[in-house]
Amino acid sequence: MFKGVIAAIWDMDALGEVKPNVVFLLKSDILNLKFHIKILKDREKTVFVDMDFVEGLGEGEEAVLFVKKSGADGIITIKPKNYMVAKRKGIPAVLRFFALDSKAVERGVEQIESLDADVVEILPGLVAPKVAKKLPGRTIIAAGLVETVQEAQEILKHVSAISTSSRNLWNLTLQP
Repeated sequence: MFKGVIAAIWDMDALGEVKPNVVFLLKSDILNLKFHIKILKDREKTVFVDMDFVEGLGEGEEAVLFVKKSGADGIITIKPKNYMVAKRKGIPAVLRFFALDSKAVERGVEQIESLDADVVEILPGLVAPKVAKKLPGRTIIAAGLVETVQEAQEILKHVSAISTSSRNLWNLTLQP
């Protein structure tokens, strides 16, 4: 499911340009979430919602189930609690991880292993190839600061996919 380029959408104005089949909906609110997901699903997209950026949405079981019942195919979260709820309920989940420095990477790898996370999104994307080496056997998505075709091509040699809001990369057919 996570191969090549994933469209990371911050605003619904970008919809006319979305070529990738998988979309990460990065911003919404509880009043419009179902509507935003429906628009994307009507375009035959697989939709993962970053539930940490859904305005008015809390965390925990009810929040995860709300996103799923709104029509999402899965969730993205930085919060272990949300990730574990999704996993327990059989809802596909992406665990987001910020590789800020070597200590953050060390703690992040420990958390990923303890949660037995199978899909991990690493930010910033430019460091994902280095961090991916520490997470064998997992699906790795690079995200953030990937802006050029050359960067995308190089990163995809080491990870499964790139999540990007750079519209100039959405039309590329890049595979790892």
